[in-house]
Amino acid sequence: MALDTHYKKIRYLEQAKEHLVKLYGIENDKSQAYHQLKSRLDGFIEAGLVVGIVDNKELQNLIDAAHINAFGMTRKQRQAASKLDTRDTKVNWGVYDTPAIHRK
Repeated sequence: MALDTHYKKIRYLEQAKEHLVKLYGIENDKSQAYHQLKSRLDGFIEAGLVVGIVDNKELQNLIDAAHINAFGMTRKQRQAASKLDTRDTKVNWGVYDTPAIHRK
């Protein structure tokens, strides 16, 4: 690998890491900012694959490392934890104690 190509690869991976850090820094994954950045990152990753700067394995390692740095757990662990997350969603059923005809 030529020195210039290696330098471009390093720059590409650093830029991809910056995009990942920004993406994982957005708390609301339903927000417009999150979706815009995710789309940009997806395009950036696809471009790196098409041009041949990196391969899937290198990108996956980069994504996994950035995820562990951001959340302190792997993606699979985080997915499992989010499935188990049963936030306190108490419903006030007292509202339905009065007949529907009397409710406003």
